Amino acid sequence: MSGVINSKFKTSRQKQGSLASLPASPSLGGRSGPPAAKLIIFVAIIVLALALRFYKLDTNPPGLNWDETVFGYDAYSISKTGRDHHNRFMPLFFESFGDWKLPVYHYLLVPSIKTLGLSEFSVRLPAALLGSITVGIFFFLIKKITKNINLALASMLFLAISPWHIQFSRGGFESTAGLFFTVSAVYLLLTGISKKNTLFLVLASLFFTLSIYSYHAYRIFTPLFVVALIILNTSFFKKNLRILLLPGLLALLLTLPMIIFTLSPNGRARAISQSAFSKGGVEIARFDFDQKSKKPLRFLSKYLFEPPVYYSQIALKGYLDHFRPTFLFLQGDQTGRHSQVDMGQIYFFEAVLILASLFALKRLKNPGHKIMIIWLLFAPIPATIVTPTPHAYRTLQMTIPLAFFSALGAYYIFAKAKHYAARAALVFVAIYFFASFTHLLFSHYPKKFAADWQDGNREMVKKVQQYQLNYEKVYITNINQVPYIFVLFYQKYDPAKFIAENGTKDAFNKYVFIDQETNIYNKGKILYVAPSWQKVDGTWLAAADDSSGRHIYSLWEVGKD
Repeated sequence: MSGVINSKFKTSRQKQGSLASLPASPSLGGRSGPPAAKLIIFVAIIVLALALRFYKLDTNPPGLNWDETVFGYDAYSISKTGRDHHNRFMPLFFESFGDWKLPVYHYLLVPSIKTLGLSEFSVRLPAALLGSITVGIFFFLIKKITKNINLALASMLFLAISPWHIQFSRGGFESTAGLFFTVSAVYLLLTGISKKNTLFLVLASLFFTLSIYSYHAYRIFTPLFVVALIILNTSFFKKNLRILLLPGLLALLLTLPMIIFTLSPNGRARAISQSAFSKGGVEIARFDFDQKSKKPLRFLSKYLFEPPVYYSQIALKGYLDHFRPTFLFLQGDQTGRHSQVDMGQIYFFEAVLILASLFALKRLKNPGHKIMIIWLLFAPIPATIVTPTPHAYRTLQMTIPLAFFSALGAYYIFAKAKHYAARAALVFVAIYFFASFTHLLFSHYPKKFAADWQDGNREMVKKVQQYQLNYEKVYITNINQVPYIFVLFYQKYDPAKFIAENGTKDAFNKYVFIDQETNIYNKGKILYVAPSWQKVDGTWLAAADDSSGRHIYSLWEVGKD
């Protein structure tokens, strides 16, 4: 039936350049190789994926950013009191810093923190673990849609070593969990279709829903992608409406709170705050055009800057930004938390492989590859309506089809290459770029991007604990806007106590969080935590540096008893 995704490669003879005739190789496996060899390769790739995601996880990235910290403390508070630090009982949506985060990663953290305690490692454990498991699930997904174990192994290898996927598997990123649930859901859906099994379809429905509750981008991507999968499998759904009733009702019931939240002021607040579409933006762009264009062309502003036309331009540009070679292969996302910055989101050599995959697509017999094409085309859509673009975090779902097409290109080149020298050259280039990436990741990244991860707050809290007993009040400057969450996290401050004393981001216990303009000289004798550059009339006590040695905070004694 046309709806079932059971893609196979053509089985033409080797002299015709068939992909099925790929010789055995250590990197991709061989069609004629024994099952034990395939299993060894599979396990080796999983071990590689785990190593790349877990090695020095507690210290690289070099510090918890504020999102990771609030995830961790809210989960810690849930584990201790059943409430988040805003005193909401088992919330479905977390207020966080007023940006209302989704719940899945918070609740995944509860067993991690309950077991291992509140630490950098426990906060990042779910992302690293789910990122590694995604590599394994990806193998089964590609095997399902292509019926080609070699291509499945190659695909999982490219995902295992993907700089993009590794980056977001090593921090407490919600999107990594969303991607895991999406890949798992697609595999479960296709299995349910092929087996006509309601249980698999129910599980697929549940996992798709969990992806929506994982990260905001999946609120857009997942529904669109599910509709596309339904269209691809129209004949199946027409013939089996009865077994779809339970999964459909389950999905509707579970997503109803999300729909209500999305329509609420809190649900719209984040999108509005980062929206690429604003009336002010239109007027600024119109004014800029009028100032820079020659007089005969200014009449165009009447048409170019009508909101529907202008917004369409903005959306199209934002969408296409994610396919720019500079983003994919050369520079990547220029936010230090999102990439190595000195290289693309994926390897430079993958440009050749993805180009080669276009030729390989012609040899695919059944429509399984359409899933990956649609996946790639839909993945950037959530990032087109907000700024800035390109944005690697909001489009992490691109890593799946890109890994597939890179693997397909490599598979095609290996099948077409007549000499071992050509294959060896490809392997050498891949190893060189992979080695360069790992060197950047483990040697340079922690030092270069310590500031992007707000490193230095752990050391600041440690210094405060060392000196605070001598003071009734501790004043801390808001140079990172929300230092209170770092004090709560690194002191493992009792959540029940914080809630009972009506603690806020401005003050709790002896801690007061202030702007730099606040006068701290009439407060009596206090411990003052100032930014490193601030001149303070007091007695200098200690410095708090980040892991790269950069001076972040200074501790001062100010005033008298």
